[in-house]
Amino acid sequence: MSNLDSKGSKRRWFFLGIAAASQMSVAIIRMGIPALMPLIKEGLRLTRTEVGFVSSVLNGGAAVAGIPVGKAVDRLGERWVIAYVAMASGFFIMGVNWASTFMMLLPVLLLTGVATGSSAPAGGKAIIGWFPERERGTAMGLRQMATPLGGAIAAMTLPPLALTFGWRFAFVFAGIFAIGIGLGALYLYKEPPGLDLRAGEAQATGFKELLLRKDIWAVLIYVFILAGGQWCYLTYLLLYLTENVHLPLTLAGSLLAVGQLCGAAGRIVWGFLSDRAAGGRRGPVLLLIGLVTVFLILVTSLFSPKTPVWLVSLTVALLGLTLRGWNGLTLTLASELVGVQVAGLAVGLTNTVGYVGIIALPPVFGFLVDQTNSYRLAWMVLAGMIMIALVPLRWAKEGKGENQA
Repeated sequence: MSNLDSKGSKRRWFFLGIAAASQMSVAIIRMGIPALMPLIKEGLRLTRTEVGFVSSVLNGGAAVAGIPVGKAVDRLGERWVIAYVAMASGFFIMGVNWASTFMMLLPVLLLTGVATGSSAPAGGKAIIGWFPERERGTAMGLRQMATPLGGAIAAMTLPPLALTFGWRFAFVFAGIFAIGIGLGALYLYKEPPGLDLRAGEAQATGFKELLLRKDIWAVLIYVFILAGGQWCYLTYLLLYLTENVHLPLTLAGSLLAVGQLCGAAGRIVWGFLSDRAAGGRRGPVLLLIGLVTVFLILVTSLFSPKTPVWLVSLTVALLGLTLRGWNGLTLTLASELVGVQVAGLAVGLTNTVGYVGIIALPPVFGFLVDQTNSYRLAWMVLAGMIMIALVPLRWAKEGKGENQA
């Protein structure tokens, strides 16, 4: 079967489902940390700034993994990433059983971050290899849907487990699940046929060439700020709703789960809109997402104990739709701008920059909250940064990557 024929095969949806299941299992681990943050904060007596560093260390490991794993995917294929990353993530998160202090927790988070961060670079090459252009936004949305879906599962299942058996047990449960999914992926997933996995010459200059392109920088700036904002939402939302709005932990966790589910839906909806309504253009949809996100964050900054629960619920859900729903579009855009030979590298670079944003912004957000004893300024600063991220999108001239594929 040729590479062209593979794009008409019904099997592409089956293999996409396997890849999505693996990514979901990894996401349950990664998103389980913010879902259990109130219990972790209490158990290890963390400050809000240390809560931010928990996120930063986890995603620092992921940042380290992005580019080298992206290069490896371009050379070797993604089957090993899809399978072994899930298994490694499961093993590493079980190390929480030996973490009794903040400092002891950090190496566990770092290793877990390296493992979970290695899952994303595999997406771009598979989507371009298995799917025609008219389906890529939707396909990448489905693949990336697995992350917020895993987050929703984590928010719904891990807090009850943690309240009953302890937060360490909840992570062990998530780890065992990921190992099982990884073993299944190892035997079931197949590479897109016909792809040249020996693009060593392209790789030699690919990284430098990417850094010289303004269209790639437009994607990187957007991802840096939106990814950091995404993890401010994930890391601090439960704390904000329980401390500032005075909601019970179970209700706040349920709202976060709804936001995650909306994020999962958003990745499909935005991808479909970019494929059909926007004619395959990703930039206009990313601009729309950013503008709506800014408005919703400003609404969130005004929450108080007097805010109606329905308004809080609606805002959290819509923030999930936007702030958790853009990832697939940026990965699709980055892949299409550069073409299939260096798609893994482009996705790896995009994810690395996103993780740098995740490392940088949550501690700053927490620092602002600690210094002002209020979340309002932190939310408003985040909204302003997202507005800045929208300006360079005009640099991304779409339609050139296909010539390179």
